[in-house]
Amino acid sequence: MQMRAPILLFLFWSAVPVHAQSWEAVRSLNAGDRIKVLETGGQEHAGIFVKSSAEAISLTVGRDAVSIERSRVRHVKVRSGSRRVRNLIIGAAVGLAVGVAVDQGLGTYLRNETGESAGTRAVSYIAPIAVFGGIAGAFPAYRTIYRTR
Repeated sequence: MQMRAPILLFLFWSAVPVHAQSWEAVRSLNAGDRIKVLETGGQEHAGIFVKSSAEAISLTVGRDAVSIERSRVRHVKVRSGSRRVRNLIIGAAVGLAVGVAVDQGLGTYLRNETGESAGTRAVSYIAPIAVFGGIAGAFPAYRTIYRTR
């Protein structure tokens, strides 16, 4: 009975459809949205969405207009500003964990041997939070709206 639960859970998750698989999601994009399109050959195009039809998607990459047939599209991602805040929070949490680890390891040694000051201890927490949070929040997040099966 205990072995059935993981198997049933695996079957359930494999049967759940991946989010936003329909080409209709691509057709509902607004002109001017920043998108990334990955072709089946591995070439990625990042640019501004122009239009889509049942047969193709068109975008502007730099000064060039690019049209890609639907059959050659592996996935389409749209830029999502709301995920940037989420990524910043996750990065800050990772930075806090690194700060705690450094304080408990190296910080303990320094307090015992050299008399670490409160300012130094504060920096050992603040610096990793700022660095990891900044790195995570600096890169724009994209969410996948279409992926071939």
